[in-house]
Amino acid sequence: MKCDILYSLLAARLMAAGSPAGRSDFAHDTFVQALKRCGWTLRREQLLQPAFEHLPGVTLKDLINRGMADVALDDQRELACEALAELARLALDSPARLLYQQGLISESLVGLAQGEERRTRVRLRFAVSTRSACIEVLYLAFETTQSAQAHWLTQAFAPSCFTSAVTVQLHSFELAARAFASSREQLVAFVGTHGLTAVGPVPALSGKHRDCAAVRAPDSPSLR
Repeated sequence: MKCDILYSLLAARLMAAGSPAGRSDFAHDTFVQALKRCGWTLRREQLLQPAFEHLPGVTLKDLINRGMADVALDDQRELACEALAELARLALDSPARLLYQQGLISESLVGLAQGEERRTRVRLRFAVSTRSACIEVLYLAFETTQSAQAHWLTQAFAPSCFTSAVTVQLHSFELAARAFASSREQLVAFVGTHGLTAVGPVPALSGKHRDCAAVRAPDSPSLR
């Protein structure tokens, strides 16, 4: 089962990679649709907008914690925070870190009555699983006048600088076993063609379902 999940996430990432530059929201929608095409059934979707008006600063970890605190997904929230912490520990010039943040941060000049204002948009996606045949996809987005520094993964952003609401989208999937079984070979071939291999003892997916204690996979081809 663990390999089924990993191959599905890799395939969904590859499908979303062709999204127009600077359209991370479109890439997220493509990622969600790709999981459906891989044989996953969307059971739940939520749009959350946590508020931070009374805090001096919030990190991405704070946003994840606050966004998922009230939706009974403690295990998934912990996995997402652990994956974020691991990324933050990588060297700033690490290929995995650079590839992950590509397209997640963008800066632009916005014309206002009093002149132009530089704004930073941050978009973050995690896919996590804590039990067999289940994937939760978390997408976080916000815009701020505060510049994102080199240590943006742990940087504190001031809520007073936000120029948009903090948006947290949550999609929960369950494996449609029959649909997935019919496309398993094509899925493995698709991932293999792009030079990515899911973690596992054999190159092909096994038909045997195994319990999956925990899988975390940020929007990155890193082997997990």
